[in-house]
Amino acid sequence: MWLIAGIGALILLVIFVVQNAHAVPVIFFGAHASVSFAAALLVAAVAGALVTAAAGTARSTRLRRTMRRTSTAGHAHAPASDTYRGRNTGPGRPEPGPRP
Repeated sequence: MWLIAGIGALILLVIFVVQNAHAVPVIFFGAHASVSFAAALLVAAVAGALVTAAAGTARSTRLRRTMRRTSTAGHAHAPASDTYRGRNTGPGRPEPGPRP
């Protein structure tokens, strides 16, 4: 299934490159070049994907670090679960007993 999808994407990419083969001027930070329109768009798309992936990775890493800090802050020696065979035995929970 993935092979068929990959071949289809490759065919679409070849069609895109053939239809957009004309040269366009590119000026970037004072550098002048003349490249095909397809190549310029593909480079821009790949660069955008890399920037997006880097930003997403940085965000995930920061969230993971924050979660780790908040889950272990002040509870370094606390058990992972405060339930024992279905009974709530952790601190801060009221003792079971008769209700008024």
